[in-house]
Amino acid sequence: MFGARPSNSLNERLFRAINAGANSPPALVDFGLFCAQWLVPLTVALFVLLWVRLTYPEHRAALITATAVMLIGLGVNQVLGALYFHPRPFMIGLGHQYLPHPADNSFPSDHATFMWSLGFALLAVGRLRAWGVALTLGGFAVAWARVYVGVHFPLDMLGSFCVALAVAFLARHLSRPVERWAQPFFDRIYRRLIDALRLPPKAFPR
Repeated sequence: MFGARPSNSLNERLFRAINAGANSPPALVDFGLFCAQWLVPLTVALFVLLWVRLTYPEHRAALITATAVMLIGLGVNQVLGALYFHPRPFMIGLGHQYLPHPADNSFPSDHATFMWSLGFALLAVGRLRAWGVALTLGGFAVAWARVYVGVHFPLDMLGSFCVALAVAFLARHLSRPVERWAQPFFDRIYRRLIDALRLPPKAFPR
């Protein structure tokens, strides 16, 4: 494993410019904390809701494809993290930390990779593009927020953007096998689960 320690570099200067200071508006800090912590779980809930409400096979296939691309992106992050260690800002006493976080590897950001991989994948497959745009913008919000609250460097977000963009190219190659095999498989599981739980068809259309 190779180590790296931030110096007075562009990465550090950008961090200092973005990171919330001691006199930052409390409302902006709260907004940053919300984006840093809650946009990812809200996106998970959104995907579940979209699966339930969007019954067209091609829409559900797009959700599966985007999820697969996202998981590949997070896998790439794990490989990069094993090869290259970069401390978080608070680990070297840099800036202000507003969000408690374990002292682990900073590069790249899993949160940003999660959001951008989903957004880029939906844009790449050409379905649910409005949601793809929204998730991509949400990725920028997460990237800003996690630097703002002091748990990431800007370079971490650049790394996440590049990882997400790279794995998004797989989306078109995955979309056809997903439509042919994965979507019908997961659709059958979903319908059996709904039937077993006796959930109302109006709220949970088949």
